[in-house]
Parts: sequence; C-alpha cells; structure tokens
Amino acid sequence: MRESFDIKPFDVVNLAYYFFIICLVFIFRSQIPSYLFLIFSYIFIIIIVIIILLKPDKSYFLSIFRYFYPVVFLGFIFESLALIVPFIQPRNKDSYLIGIDKMFFSKPIAEYFYIFNKPIFNDIFSIFYTFYYFLPLILLYFLYKKKYYLKLEYSLFALSLAYYISYIGYILVPAIGPRYSIVFSQPIQGGIVYNFISTFLDRFEHIKQDCFPSGHVAISVLTDMLIFDIRKNAGYAVLLIVIVLIVSTLALRYHYFIDDVCGLLLAFFSYFVAKIVYRKKLYV
Repeated sequence: MRESFDIKPFDVVNLAYYFFIICLVFIFRSQIPSYLFLIFSYIFIIIIVIIILLKPDKSYFLSIFRYFYPVVFLGFIFESLALIVPFIQPRNKDSYLIGIDKMFFSKPIAEYFYIFNKPIFNDIFSIFYTFYYFLPLILLYFLYKKKYYLKLEYSLFALSLAYYISYIGYILVPAIGPRYSIVFSQPIQGGIVYNFISTFLDRFEHIKQDCFPSGHVAISVLTDMLIFDIRKNAGYAVLLIVIVLIVSTLALRYHYFIDDVCGLLLAFFSYFVAKIVYRKKLYV
C-alpha cells in the first residue's frame, strides 16, 4: 500500500531552512572546518523528518514528534551556527548597528537605563529575559494538550519562520552586542540571579554573533500575538512579561535598539504571513 506523505506548511519552512543551511555549508566548505559533520547532521535531520512525514500516526511517540520535531532540533540548529558564522563572517558588524543607534540616540540606549542598574533590578531583568525560552514551549504544549491541532500547525509555522529568519540575520549581520562592543561608564551591577543566568548563557550558548535581529523580541512578541488569538486575557497578562523582557534586552546590554526594532518587525511579518497561509483553514 502506498504511504501517504503528510506535509504541512510548517514542514515546508523547516525543510527549506535545513536545505538552505546545507547549501550554505557546502558553498563555504573550504572555510568551515566542521563542514562534513554539519552536512551529515543536517541530512540526518532531514531523513528523520521525512520518515515522520511518511508515518506520522504509526505510534504514540511519532504522533507527538510529528508536531514537536522543530522544537527538538532547534537547539542543534541554533548551536550549529557557532561552527559556521565565525568562519564565513569573521568580522562582526557591531559598528554598523552602533551607527544606526546613534541616528536615534545621543548615547548608547543602555545608558538610559542606568537608574535600574542595581542588583535587584538586574536580577529581575535576567529572570524575565529567560521567559523567551519558555513562552513558545508553553503555548505549543497548551495547543497540543487541548488538541487544537490546526492552531498548533499555524503557531509552528509562524514561530519556525521567525526563528529561521532571525538565524539568517545572524549569518548576514553577525554582531556580539553592546556588552562586548561598547565601553560603558558603569558596569552591570548584578546580583546572584544575574550572575548565574549570564554565566550559564555564556557557557552554553556557543554562537555569540546572535544579536541582529533580536530573537528574544521577535519570538516573545510573536508568541504573545498567537496567545491573543486564543485568549485575550492571557494575551494581556503575557504582554506585561514581554514588555519587561524587551526592556531587559536593552538594560542588560544584550541588544542594540535597532536589534529590537527589527525583532518587532519580524514578529509582525511572521504573524501576518502565517495568517495569509492559514486564512482559509482558520478563517483569519
């Protein structure tokens, strides 16, 4: 019996990026020391995805993995940029981003937040900064648990699009951020929480040129927009978290102002592209 090939729009986005990154690594293979490892790793991921698309309902595990494979592979996809970006883009573009910020502000935007440069505030900002990692997972789990499968597909499409466009941004405009590129008159006054979180992220996030656009802003704002589609009250509650999260990206000197602006634009772009793609299915 012929197998059915169950491909959905979010699969297209994920597979398109996998093929794109394979082509990129192959083109620049002479500059990338780990190119064979990367190519075989991406091919392995593609094979796994194709198997899932061929047999999505053969087992309980596969039925879950069918929707959550983008999340499972996302960590590796992100971390693998550390083996690519520094070798094909050895010069960071922070000076250009600093120049754009100077068109809007007379000083680095982080200096406007010096009033909050206290251990208690920086600890709070650090906690809110980490919500970026959890908000989309909570949304996707909720949709799967409630069996809102069409809205789950819709959300996966929008989020995948935003993630991968931001990754392409890291490749095209590698930047390490204000905390490394600007000498501030005040060092960050961090408490125990800030010191732990910043050290943890520095140690386990190996790609450092991941400023432009701000994925923290893009994904967090986009997730909140998707939550608004489901429950407005929850959307307003999460909006407060997202606002503090955005402030934290600037106050903790992770991002330039232009990073956050482009992250915001990316959130709206991904959201409305998803609406266009799913307008007939979701009547949105």
